[in-house]
Order: sequence, then structure tokens, then C-alpha cells
Amino acid sequence: MSNDWKKTSAPRIAEDTAPILVPDGAGIWTFGDHLRHLAWHAGTIPLARDEAGRCLICLRRGFFKPDA
Repeated sequence: MSNDWKKTSAPRIAEDTAPILVPDGAGIWTFGDHLRHLAWHAGTIPLARDEAGRCLICLRRGFFKPDA
């Protein structure tokens, strides 16, 4: 009986690949963070907006094009 299956290892990521960069504010949110963000959009909490009136967090997360 052959033991070839023991010699194979899991595929490895090349060490010269670029790291994945996550924009600021685009990380993983908790459920409470999401509810707070919805409260900002509902007007319960003041919302940070850009000069065009769009939500800055939604801009960072990619829901709007910055030049649109």
C-alpha cells in the first residue's frame, strides 16, 4: 500500500504576492455598528456627509462613486 497521500501538502500562497489592503472604514462591522449606521441614515444621530450630501461611510465602502 502506498503512502503518497501523506506526502502532499495543502497549497501555499506565494510569499511574493501583494497583501490585501482594506480601505479605512471598510472593515468588518458588528451588528451594533450596522444598527448605529442605520440610525444615522434615519436622522436619529447626525450623519457625517461630504460636500454632495452623501454618507462618508457609504462612500468609503463603495456604495457611491467618489466622482459621481
